[in-house]
Amino acid sequence: MTRRNGLNLLIVLGVGTVVSLIYGFGLFDTWQEKIFDRLFTTSPAPQNIVIVAIDNESIHAVGNWPWRRSVFAQTLTHLQQARTIGIDVAFTERSSYGVQDDSALRRAMEEKGNVVLPVQFDDRGEKVVLPSDALGTPEVGFANVLLDADGIVRQLQAERSPYTALSVRLAGGSAYPSLFRISYLGPAKTIPTIPFIDVYDGSVPEDVFKDKTVLIGVTANDLHDIVGTPFGVMAGVEVHANAVATLQSGVFLTPVSKVIAVLLIFLVVILVFAAVRFVHRFSLLVGVFIAIFVAGIGACVGLFMMHMLLPILYLVFADLLCAGILIAFEYFTESRDRRFIQKTFAYYLMPEIIDDLMKDPSKLRLGGEKRRVSILFSDIRGFTSISEKLSAEELTVLMNEYLTAMTDSIMEDRGLVDKYIGDAIMAFWGAPVANPNLEKDACKAALEMSQKLVACNTVWGSRGIPPIRIGIGINTGDVVVGNMGSQKRFNYTIMGDEVNFGSRLESITKVYGVECLISESTARAVEHDPHYTLRELDLVMVKGKKEPKRIFELVTRTVTDTLRQQFEYFREGRTLYVEGKFKEACLFFEKSLALGEDGPSNTFMERCQLLEKDPPAEWEGVYEFTTK
Repeated sequence: MTRRNGLNLLIVLGVGTVVSLIYGFGLFDTWQEKIFDRLFTTSPAPQNIVIVAIDNESIHAVGNWPWRRSVFAQTLTHLQQARTIGIDVAFTERSSYGVQDDSALRRAMEEKGNVVLPVQFDDRGEKVVLPSDALGTPEVGFANVLLDADGIVRQLQAERSPYTALSVRLAGGSAYPSLFRISYLGPAKTIPTIPFIDVYDGSVPEDVFKDKTVLIGVTANDLHDIVGTPFGVMAGVEVHANAVATLQSGVFLTPVSKVIAVLLIFLVVILVFAAVRFVHRFSLLVGVFIAIFVAGIGACVGLFMMHMLLPILYLVFADLLCAGILIAFEYFTESRDRRFIQKTFAYYLMPEIIDDLMKDPSKLRLGGEKRRVSILFSDIRGFTSISEKLSAEELTVLMNEYLTAMTDSIMEDRGLVDKYIGDAIMAFWGAPVANPNLEKDACKAALEMSQKLVACNTVWGSRGIPPIRIGIGINTGDVVVGNMGSQKRFNYTIMGDEVNFGSRLESITKVYGVECLISESTARAVEHDPHYTLRELDLVMVKGKKEPKRIFELVTRTVTDTLRQQFEYFREGRTLYVEGKFKEACLFFEKSLALGEDGPSNTFMERCQLLEKDPPAEWEGVYEFTTK
């Protein structure tokens, strides 16, 4: 391979990687979605869905909005043959026309028995807006839609605890994705639509609605229930009707897997490279690039018709980007190499540092109170050996940089740094200001400490300083918190057994070869949060304690599929270990270690080997630490 071909190949791999990363981060997704929008064509309207539209004509005939609820009750009497009815109107308050007005609608819904009312999630207020209790306990479904960045509704969430989407309730059945793309049938009025007034006054034969799903909702522009869709603006009730049609069809548009998409991106750039390598006429080369472009468009359209979404924009971008760079390299940049530098952007949530809120002078008295807090201890591993290699000045600079980075992480996540103990840090959450998310904030701080340490080690490495590793322990429990000390000198701090256990957790991180250990009380508060990955490690009895406690690893590494498989092998091995099947447990720990280094697997492998040689008389799976 010539030098030029080698550089061409590097360009190909670089472009493929860059475009794959752009695809992975979804930087062009808004434009890609607009391309998908263009692929929709008008389809025949379903015969089992009808919209009863609260349009301008109906408002003019019935009267100013909002209407009496007896109007809706009267309309329901003409929909007795409908399979199910969804009223996309918010009846959140009691009727201003009195109890009898609410009762009329309530009786009508109870007689019909298959009427669904909307609920609305108010995300800004973090609450759910429900129908008025004056309407009894009707069936409900949430009516929120998902707006993409460009203001278009393309997808709907099927469930949002504890409610099901309005369209799902109306469509019936149980086989549907948790998040599905609406297959719009056409522009506004594609689905059969009847003015509300025609149903209200009984001018529409009732058998028109026989066995059909009926949606009653606003279409009048003045009532402002209008959203953007791939076919232009339409009323919210029409969006729900299209969603019902999609659900009832059982056919959903599904994106190709990310793995396949990335492989196709690399296939495109490899084809471009092959064209540059073997086609030497410029005009023919451009023709090949165009052919690749057209083939990609054809594949996108064909797959769309098969209900699959191919990210054609990224493929076209890969084609054009790779072609442009290779042609420029071949014809205009022979004098020097081109390098592509990928910039990685890290996104951090940086909350304001907590202000000093201890304004009550009585807090300056000695004494304390019982509070539930999360306690964090951290310590540098092998600090003595590191300090011996540095001068006093170098060590001072290093410690100031390290403690600044770690302290910033703690304070930015609402923590209070209690003290520095040499190279160790003690911090806590939940005092002096109460914190309902103290466990999550403590764990978030631990993850950010780990991330900042990686960055710091890079800088220190350039100065010849060996990398620093730390251990972190987090425990949550009741402690005594307040100003402790003498009458003349005291500190705001915490005391109690839970503090000691937090310190023990930090100390035994080196036993298991992990960076962060947390207690069961902390783990229970974060185990369902997707931002944190936990692994149950052991049931231990630390020195000074009489009851065993479960401990968990808060994973600070990037969680990959390989790591998940390693954790699964560890879990199976530990289950056998607890059952006293030490030899069988070793097999799973060996499988775990075959996937890569894992401190806990090493620790349990050694334990099992010792226990197998000298089995305990009584075994309950508890490991007792005899030292601090």
